[in-house]
Amino acid sequence: MARDFKRTSLEGSFWGRQQLLALAALIGCLSTYGITISLFTPLLSLILESRGASATLIGALAMAGPVGVMLGSFVIPRFMRQIEGRKLLLAGVVIEIVLIVALMSTDSVLAWFVIRFLGGLTGVVLFVVTETWMIEITPEPHRGRVMGLYNTTLALSFALGPLILSMTGIEGETPFVAGIILMALAGLPLLFAGTYRPSSAEEPGFGIVSFIRVAPLLALACFVVAFKDLAGVSLLPVYGLRVGLDESSAVLMLFFASIGGALLQLPIGWAADYFDARKVLVVCAFVGVLGALIWPFVVVVAVPGLLWITLFLWWGFFAGVYTVAMILAGQWFKGVELATAMAAFGVYWGMGAFAGPLIGGISMDLWNPHGLALTLVIVAGGFFAVSLLRRLYHPRLDRLVG
Repeated sequence: MARDFKRTSLEGSFWGRQQLLALAALIGCLSTYGITISLFTPLLSLILESRGASATLIGALAMAGPVGVMLGSFVIPRFMRQIEGRKLLLAGVVIEIVLIVALMSTDSVLAWFVIRFLGGLTGVVLFVVTETWMIEITPEPHRGRVMGLYNTTLALSFALGPLILSMTGIEGETPFVAGIILMALAGLPLLFAGTYRPSSAEEPGFGIVSFIRVAPLLALACFVVAFKDLAGVSLLPVYGLRVGLDESSAVLMLFFASIGGALLQLPIGWAADYFDARKVLVVCAFVGVLGALIWPFVVVVAVPGLLWITLFLWWGFFAGVYTVAMILAGQWFKGVELATAMAAFGVYWGMGAFAGPLIGGISMDLWNPHGLALTLVIVAGGFFAVSLLRRLYHPRLDRLVG
């Protein structure tokens, strides 16, 4: 009989066989789903580009999913109080497969908007249930390394979707069939994951919107990391071209930055296990500011090796802010409140994802091209200042009214 993790001791250092199986299954499921996300986002954009669609339309379609994520975040904690976790995940996998079939079956752009929006709703189920489950069953002394491993694996999985797309091409049904196979594979590990219900199912003492009053540090961490991620992904290569780099070097800027964002999460999580998580967060925030100050000058110096190392460290440590935020959430919240916190992560991350490319693009137009670097310095510097405030390292439930 599958084990119910509601009765598992969560705070000891002992690893049970079922815990290890569940963690492996959850990381495997979500990483495979990550490949699917990174396959279909460029696939649909390239299909629209081949049809002569405007960049505005392509960008709007890309944002339909995040809109679904943000809206779905408001209801997922309620679902988790009523429906067992593995059932939610398996339902999410099945729905994703149905949505891929729907994408494959129609050429209507309007239908694609609806399907991508629904995909965002399903995606938030997969992410919030998986992350809450992982945090709750991981013994606290090992939580940092597990969250680091999870974020590393997920980040690397996002690199595989475009690789698969390069092999399948965008014509015909092949890439869609590949996505269906991937989602089916994502569901298989869940058969070994056991069952899960939050360790407490009481009504949470806060909601998605009020989360910023309860844990402003964590809400801001999600916002600034997403701001950096989306501003960097969309504009960093453009910055490189505008300061005189060739196209290959401009693209490599993003490649080495992204690799840093993946590979440094495990050592950052390890550090959070062995040292005070607050100090690790402050270090990550400080390197985020320092890197944002330095990399524009390194670009101008035009020493490729130095530039790659700088971007690798800057992006990796800045991404570590999110890893440590997940660790702190696991320390501060349990049960449905943890699920609500992780759902709030999705909302505030989505806000940063919207703001980053918009503000970064406007800043580049106002001061071409260095407005982007200045904006990232201001955002990183603001969060570094906030990370120094010790009073923010405790959830403020006692101050929450209503």
